[in-house]
This record gives sequence, structure tokens and C-alpha cells, in this order.
Amino acid sequence: MIADPTLSHWHILGAGAIGGLWALRLHSIGCRVTLVERAPLSPERHLQLTDNSHTSCHDFPVVAANAAILPLSPLLITTKASDTLAALTPLLPRLNAGDTVLLLQNGMGIDDWLRQQRPDLQILTAITTDGVFRPTRDHLVMAGHGETLIGGDTAVEQEAALQIARQWQKTGEAVQAVADIQRRRWQKLAINCAINPLTTRYRCCNGALLDMPEALFAMQSICAEVAVVMRLEGHPASTASLFDAACAVARQTGTNTSSMLADVQAKRPTEIDFMNGHIVTMARKHGIDTPANARITAEVRALHPHPAGSN
Repeated sequence: MIADPTLSHWHILGAGAIGGLWALRLHSIGCRVTLVERAPLSPERHLQLTDNSHTSCHDFPVVAANAAILPLSPLLITTKASDTLAALTPLLPRLNAGDTVLLLQNGMGIDDWLRQQRPDLQILTAITTDGVFRPTRDHLVMAGHGETLIGGDTAVEQEAALQIARQWQKTGEAVQAVADIQRRRWQKLAINCAINPLTTRYRCCNGALLDMPEALFAMQSICAEVAVVMRLEGHPASTASLFDAACAVARQTGTNTSSMLADVQAKRPTEIDFMNGHIVTMARKHGIDTPANARITAEVRALHPHPAGSN
């Protein structure tokens, strides 16, 4: 595919499963794509995607975060939330006022930190239900096509989200700009909070939680606390709706290993501070306690040292 000069030149920080997936998708429609890494192992990465019987691949240029050449906008950030502060900090001086940064990652809190650091940036957020895993560092395998939602908090950011969604739709994937991205993010956070850390507690796949009364009680307790915090943050929610959604996702992804359990098994830091830990932090802001979320956060933190997070 020859690069189309009328399309955006995307820079992607964190070309793991989702970042690599979008690098290949954007390349397929003619976008230039440069990967940004903290410590590149080589000047190029050969990414390959297997989607059923179809395989696509491309060699992408790689630049170091502390030597990235301007302009960097638009910048897609797909690093794990726990790695983002260290990975993004070297790039902040290289971003110009008004540059577009799109956060596509699990958990919440990074966008708040980024707005504090650089209120002059155009900061968008996105969520996805795409399923993809990596048998090796540069080989991606599609597990299921989902939907990607993009949005912003201001009229200007929402217009930018709409333009990006229109561009990404050219890949043939389900992408749309939504006006209520924060509510959607909270809903996804609730599901992650109810599933991921409990699969870590019980060392099980997602669907196995549904067969354990103790796990179901914990899921419901977590959802009840998240619902309270969501309402305090201005997003309508009920314990029943969040719990039903979490159970539905656990059922749909029954044989999957959650990303948090995979991190624990690999002795990597988890994103607990940006999931249940974020709930605890936001609850304290409103002067309330969330014991179920605090308990599971402490359990997961104890399994592996964590960098300072949102809590």
C-alpha cells in the first residue's frame, strides 16, 4: 500500500496487541504509521496479523520516544495504563499546543493526568471490543472483531473524534464517534473491575467466575460500589445493569484469560491502580468508602510491585 499524503501520519506509542492491530489497519488504507518506543530494539518492526485464513504484514519505522521527530500529531497511545506515565513523559516536550492525542487503553485516570500536564493538547479517548492476542512480540492473531468508539469532552475534541472515526471507518471496521464517551468508558471500567481482578484472585478464565457463588457475590459487590461512584460522577448506573453486563461479558469471553491474570502469571505489573484502584480514588474524592474495590486492589497489588498509579 502506497502512503496517501492526504491521510494522517499516525504515531503509535505502545505497539502491543491493539497498537499493532491499528498500525496494520491504518497502513492498509494508506496512512503513514511510525511506531514510538522507549527503547527500540531495531529501526524497524515487522508486524504480522493473522485473521482467520488471511495474513497481512508490514515493516514499520520505529523511533525512540526521547528522539522522536516533530510533528507527532496525531498520536495514538495504546500502552498499558501502568506504563503510560513513563512512556509518555519524554514525548510531552515534543508535542505542540493543539496536537491530537488519542488514548486507547484499559482503565481510567491517564487522561486526567495528561490534561493536568498539558491542558493545551486536544485529548481524545477511545474504547474497543476488538479481541487480539500476540503469540510472539510481532505476530498478532485476531480473536474477534468488535467495535471502537472515540470521543472528546469539548465540541472541538468531538469534531476531531468524528474526523478520526471517518478516517478509521475506511478500514472496514466498526468505528464511530460518540458524544457520551465518558459514560461508555465508565461502563467498560465497571466490567473490567468486576472480571479482571477476580480471575486473578481465583486463577481462572473469565467464564469460570459464573460457576462460583463466592465470585458472583464479589462481582456484585464491586458493581454496587462502581454504580454509586458513577452516579456521583454524573453517569446513571445501577448495580443490576452493571452486574448483568459483567456476567454477559464473562459468558461471551468464557475461555479467555484476562489481561490482568496474564500479567500476574508473567510477573508483570498490572493495571489494577487504573481499574479498581481508580474507583477507590474517585470514591474518596466524594467522601465515601468502597471496601470491595479496596480489598481486591490490595490483593492484586500484593502480587507484584506497582508503579505509582492513580490511587
